[in-house]
Amino acid sequence: MKRAIITIAACVAVLGTSAATAQEYTQGTSYVEPRGGVYGTTAKDVNVIGTYGGAAGHYVADGVALEAEGLGYAVDQTTKKPTPLGLSSTEETNNAVGVSAMARWNFVRTPKGTLFVGAGGGGVFAEKELPANGSKQSGAGQADLGGSVALGKNVSLKAAGRYQHVGSFSDRGMENIGGNIGLKISF
Repeated sequence: MKRAIITIAACVAVLGTSAATAQEYTQGTSYVEPRGGVYGTTAKDVNVIGTYGGAAGHYVADGVALEAEGLGYAVDQTTKKPTPLGLSSTEETNNAVGVSAMARWNFVRTPKGTLFVGAGGGGVFAEKELPANGSKQSGAGQADLGGSVALGKNVSLKAAGRYQHVGSFSDRGMENIGGNIGLKISF
């Protein structure tokens, strides 16, 4: 365990001091990023959640961006109904739209890539009630941890792991853990 911690610390130190900051993470730079992903969830009647959409952001300081995100959600739900012969289950897709604002800090920046953390919140609006909270509209909070690899001067491939909470902070909320991948285009 000590060896792993020392190796990670050494890599962060080398990446942080090895080269100048890439132009796409400097104050005043903007970006768009189409992204998609998948989540697992703690909700008992939800199997998996797929996401698709994108984000647009602006660097307000070197390495610190504010972004607006819009995602479509395909929520694979299983509905169980009692019948005279037992439980009948029906699988259906509940479509939803989510909007959120995020703050992102690229704490390691090199011309070849970055490591970042992010946090934010917004709302999710579904066409049918979500089984975790029995509502079509819910607040959402989320946190990201990820990295990017430069593909060109202003284009990078980004991958992030995400924790997301949908609904109230009670036993009726829904915890989601998953990730997304995107293609960030800076200008």
